[in-house]
Amino acid sequence: MLITPDVPRIASLLLARTGSVVAYPTETFYGLGTRINDAPGLNRIIAAKGRDSLKGMIVLVGDLAMAAALAEIDGLQQALLERVWPGPVSVLLDASQELDLLLAPGGKIALRISPDRHATGLVQQVGPITSTSANRAGEPPARTAEELERLGLDIDAVLDGGQTPGGKPSTLIDLTAWPPACLREGAVPFADICALVP
Repeated sequence: MLITPDVPRIASLLLARTGSVVAYPTETFYGLGTRINDAPGLNRIIAAKGRDSLKGMIVLVGDLAMAAALAEIDGLQQALLERVWPGPVSVLLDASQELDLLLAPGGKIALRISPDRHATGLVQQVGPITSTSANRAGEPPARTAEELERLGLDIDAVLDGGQTPGGKPSTLIDLTAWPPACLREGAVPFADICALVP
């Protein structure tokens, strides 16, 4: 398995080979990434994690324009997103296009912009990628490349950005309802997000 801090090298791997899956650092833990239109890659992540395929997967985008290409975002939603992104807040939105059911069950997709420079650099080079935690279902997510290597997951490469902060995962909120609802309490307290609602 390739382990490198070289973002362009990891990006080239994802772009060159269908079914490629990599791990990369985020502002919480390492995530598993494949391009969102790569069905073999999506299925490989599900198999590697041993997770329920109906759960959906969070998708990392690089900016609001990339988010708007995947989801319907109105003025109120955008105003809130501008206050919480980039950061450990994932938001559930109505998908604006037909996406793989592994990403958007029920026609809804969860998106986030990460403040981690490695993650953002990767997304800027390859487009939106999945961001599910790098672990087997029910086990703690990896915080370092070394932990990932020990897990022995079926992936092609690790973008080594050093140790991630760990702690709690991203807070997941539902923006298809208004006011927003909390689906998973995480790194940013839901009460703090509610205080930012326009």
